Amino acid sequence: MEREARRHDVAMTWAALLLVAIAAMFGGASRENPLRLALVELGALPLLVLGLRRHLGPGSPSGLAIPLAILGCAVAIPVIQLIPLPPTLWTALPGQAPRLEALRLAGLAPGWRPISLAPDDTRGALLALTPPVAMFLGATCLDRAARERLTFVWISAAAIGLALGLAQLASPGGGLAYPYAITNTGSLVGWFANRNHEAGALLASLPFAAVLARSAARKGPVWGAWAMGVFGLVAVAALGVIRSRAGVILAGPVLVGCAILAWRGGGLASRRGALAASLAVLVVGLVAWFGASPVLDRFTAPTGAEFRLEAWPIVARAAGDTLPFGAGLGAFDLVFRAVEPLRLVAANYFNHSHNDYLELWLETGWLGAAALLAFAVWFATVAARTWTRGGGLIRAASLAVLVLMAQSLVDYPLRTEALAIWFAFCCGVLAAPDEMRSAPS
Repeated sequence: MEREARRHDVAMTWAALLLVAIAAMFGGASRENPLRLALVELGALPLLVLGLRRHLGPGSPSGLAIPLAILGCAVAIPVIQLIPLPPTLWTALPGQAPRLEALRLAGLAPGWRPISLAPDDTRGALLALTPPVAMFLGATCLDRAARERLTFVWISAAAIGLALGLAQLASPGGGLAYPYAITNTGSLVGWFANRNHEAGALLASLPFAAVLARSAARKGPVWGAWAMGVFGLVAVAALGVIRSRAGVILAGPVLVGCAILAWRGGGLASRRGALAASLAVLVVGLVAWFGASPVLDRFTAPTGAEFRLEAWPIVARAAGDTLPFGAGLGAFDLVFRAVEPLRLVAANYFNHSHNDYLELWLETGWLGAAALLAFAVWFATVAARTWTRGGGLIRAASLAVLVLMAQSLVDYPLRTEALAIWFAFCCGVLAAPDEMRSAPS
């Protein structure tokens, strides 16, 4: 029995590593790349099966009732929205008037239909939950060494993305360096289609790099500490080159958190600390010298920000019209195009609200709000304990989750499979009982 459990753990570790690798290469896609997203979903199946087997079988991890319940609610919402209802029920729900009018104009009978106004998009959103669900289940079952290996693979993928970004900057007109046809051409996007998501990936990687650097400085190998330090410095410089406003704003608090993670408890020689500080000052100086102008240009260009501020009240009113069940997960595009005023119609395509909480309110209504509130309470409770009782990895996970949640106020990072998977991994680290039992450091 013990040998079989070890084989299962090894298989789960490899399945998790496979998912991280596939997510890095293909998970930065937008919805205009369904084949690549399907590859990520297929790549998650081995880990999903192994994770379910562990959680449903003997020896399942304990103390996970609350996070698993929240996860179950998140999956149940699109399932509920896809259940076909008789016309006497769905026609009485708020927000169904446009659908009824469309059926009347087409001369079609109402028939049985689900709550979702965009069932195909809701089904796609449900399938998109497969990889993060698989990663959460896997992360809660893996041991600490396996989680550290996953972290190292993620950071390695981010470093390769930075190298790819150099090629992208060298070919601003587009080309093979860009993994997607629809992208921010001329910007450093790495593995992603959107530069803001590249910034989010780097910010969510920095806390783990700080923890791995400290661990390597204490226990070896020494080159590991230098590698993580170099990655952190290059990533900070890249944030200035990417010119993501949210990335620049969040960089300061993230770096403060990383400094606490790296230096808490000591363990680094003063010479190394002085050299690291000198390199940090050098990098910040270079970014300020070469990147200050384009970064400031992003803040002084009001078009995108003004459009979002004008669109948010419209989204909020549309959300109110679809309560209590929402328009359906993934239905934002359909709903917004129906209510978008002509004064906002432009060449730019507003495919998301750029406030994921507002978009979730529109798509899932009271059910989504309740699930989000439950998650926020759970996260706040667990995160508060991590900084007094937890180890470095769980503290880094709490900081990464907080970063991605903050970015979701002005963007939609968790609508990207790669970042959703990493977010799920961080939540799995927070929920894992053995991580909370690790000695404070």
